[in-house]
Amino acid sequence: MKVEYIEPFIKASQNILLQIVNEEAVLGKLFLKDSTFHGDNVIIIIGIAGDIRGQVIFNLSQKSACNVVSKMMCGMPVSSLDDMAKSAIGELANMISGNAAMLFSEQKINLDITPPTIMIGDNIEISTTKSQSICAPLLMQDNFSFEINVSLSES
Repeated sequence: MKVEYIEPFIKASQNILLQIVNEEAVLGKLFLKDSTFHGDNVIIIIGIAGDIRGQVIFNLSQKSACNVVSKMMCGMPVSSLDDMAKSAIGELANMISGNAAMLFSEQKINLDITPPTIMIGDNIEISTTKSQSICAPLLMQDNFSFEINVSLSES
């Protein structure tokens, strides 16, 4: 996978998080992850098709997800991920992926995204279509983090 494929997702995530939850997300150190993905409670998967294909997997703790959803809902307290909260966190991933797709189109790379698939639980294992993905951790206020895992290849 080309490392530059993650850049539009990082930029889109930082822009959307700033716009929607009013938080600046600071990029941590990029690293490679094996194909088996061990999630940390909340995982959102977006499929990618077109000139490039694969998956983008967003990963965050349940506490981080509740914090983000609370900020999306103008500070309303969110202590668990009910249907409304799941919809909100899925829409956040959808907005990020759609924004990334627009950034790719500026580079003449056309792609489509699938609706988000949301999984919540402990010790979730996901195998991506590629042997490794690139992980970009974004660090937010109050020690909350948001991981972007990108596994893409040219069609």
